[in-house]
Amino acid sequence: MKKIIYLALLSSIMFASNSKYLKEEEYLNTDYRIFAGIIGNYGYLNSEQTDDHSIYSYGLYVGMPVFDNYEVILNKYNSITGDYTLKQQSLTFNIPITSRKTNRLYFGIVGGTGKLDLKDNINNENITDNFYGMHFGKRYKFTRNYYARIELEALRYQYKNIDDKDTSFTFNSGFEYRF
Repeated sequence: MKKIIYLALLSSIMFASNSKYLKEEEYLNTDYRIFAGIIGNYGYLNSEQTDDHSIYSYGLYVGMPVFDNYEVILNKYNSITGDYTLKQQSLTFNIPITSRKTNRLYFGIVGGTGKLDLKDNINNENITDNFYGMHFGKRYKFTRNYYARIELEALRYQYKNIDDKDTSFTFNSGFEYRF
C-alpha cells in the first residue's frame, strides 16, 4: 500500500505543470470528468462480534460527477479486524457544500452490501450484511488530473441472522486520477 501511495505522489510531482502550483485559471472546481482512485480507511468499530475495536480498509473506487458537481462513486474494498474480514461494495452520493479555489467540502450518503468472513468460523459460513452511513469530506486538487480526498465517516452494519448491529467511525483518505 505504501508503494502505491509513493508511486502516485511521485507521478503527481513529475507530471505537474512545470512542478509549480496551479495557475489562477485552473482553480475552478467544476470538473465533469470520470475518475478512479485508491482508498484507505482506519477507525473505530463498535462491535460485539470481535474484541478488536480497530478496523482498517483498503480498496478502489470509480466515480462520475453528475448534475451540478454532485458525485456518484462505486467503492470496492476489504475491511479487516483481528477476527474477521468484511468484503464490501458500496454506492456513495456526494453533495457539495462549499468550495474555495482548489478545495471542495462535501457531505456524502453511503449504502452497500458485504460478506463477513469470520476467521475462527468452524462452519466456514459467510454472513452477508447491508450497511448505510454518511460522511463529511474535503477534496483537494493538486494538478489538472490528480486529486486527494479526506473524509470522516460513520457506518451502521445490519448483519443477517445476527441481532447485534455494529457501527464504525473511520478516517478515510483517497488519491484519484481524473481522465
